[in-house]
Amino acid sequence: MTTNRPRWLILTQYYAPEIGAPQIRLRCVVRELRRRGIDVEVLTALPNYPAGRIFPAYRGRWSVREEIDGVPVRRTWVYAGTGRSPAVRLANYFSFTFSSLVAALLGPRPDVLFVESQPLSLGIVALILMALRRVPYIYNVPDLQVDVARQMGFLRSPRLLRLALLFENRLLHKAYRVSTVTRRFMEHFAERGVLPERITFLPNGADTEFLRPRPPDPELLARWNLAGKKVFAYVGTHAYYHGLDTLLDAATQLRGRDDVAFLLIGDGPERLRLREMARSRGLNNVVFGESPYEEMDRLYSITWASLALLRNLEVARGMRLSKIFPSLACGVPVIYAGAGEAAELLVEHECGEAVEPENPAALASAIERLSADASRRERLGHNGRRWVEAEYDWGTIVERWLRESGLLPGEPREL
Repeated sequence: MTTNRPRWLILTQYYAPEIGAPQIRLRCVVRELRRRGIDVEVLTALPNYPAGRIFPAYRGRWSVREEIDGVPVRRTWVYAGTGRSPAVRLANYFSFTFSSLVAALLGPRPDVLFVESQPLSLGIVALILMALRRVPYIYNVPDLQVDVARQMGFLRSPRLLRLALLFENRLLHKAYRVSTVTRRFMEHFAERGVLPERITFLPNGADTEFLRPRPPDPELLARWNLAGKKVFAYVGTHAYYHGLDTLLDAATQLRGRDDVAFLLIGDGPERLRLREMARSRGLNNVVFGESPYEEMDRLYSITWASLALLRNLEVARGMRLSKIFPSLACGVPVIYAGAGEAAELLVEHECGEAVEPENPAALASAIERLSADASRRERLGHNGRRWVEAEYDWGTIVERWLRESGLLPGEPREL
């Protein structure tokens, strides 16, 4: 690896202008890598997530070259599809895997390949580039996807699950570095035989320059008719593993509270079903809205507290949902319906409350308590902002990760 403007290729199926946790996280990481003297290019799919439809501006095209935030982005074809059908999901994953492989082999050789592990099949590209072009790769693992697929029934064949686990183990052991988002995931990979010195911590975070406390935005309050309400917002993908039925069940229990409203922002395979559920129950206290990332600071300005939910799965105990950090950066506390590392951190740093997963009564009770205590809400929000500024600003995260990984430009390292 050279010490003069190293070249990195970021390989990810999901990227802006899509909205979602991986897209926002990687966009911020790419920006910080560039600030630290690394030339970055992104290789990604034609945008289609989470609805499973190619965005209108990209339809009818096999490949696209563009710039986002001054970063060159190459896009290749993908079979657009989403949902719980294994056949559709696999077609979606493998179509991009093979189109991106062709693009990576025909493009200029990078010094480092940074691979977003979702989907697992992108590891094929990493192994082939390492074998044919001697490109070392960093394997970034934001989720234990094999465990999730098994526990949620997305993949039921024991043989396929074993093959997926064997393949993932090979990817982990061949990687120059394995980066992941939680301490428990780091321990998990060490238990699977990955050398501890190769495992690095690249957690989720927030852009604290953009996301900061501000007065309630009157335009957004008017947009969703929320003036005078204490708004509890869920912001993010509406996916099965979030268990958003729990949120609607809690809203049902609180439907008599005129001062409390629920705002659901985002998209995903569960959104239509959830909207129909709210309509059939006559939940006038639930609003489904749309809001781009560029107005996220304004969105949190009208939010009393944000909601983060996960189903009661063993694998969820090691997760840190990325949506908690933008909320805290804006001085908005989090009510977390889940267990494990994220719940423990919120309680430890006194910036939110954790309740039992898939328990609507516990969630409704936490919402009632916080809605009745403005001073506690302010104190939790202040603590959250201070914590994220100190530890989870993207500049701090990436600087620390590059140093711990031995990848800071100007520090020669054999790869």
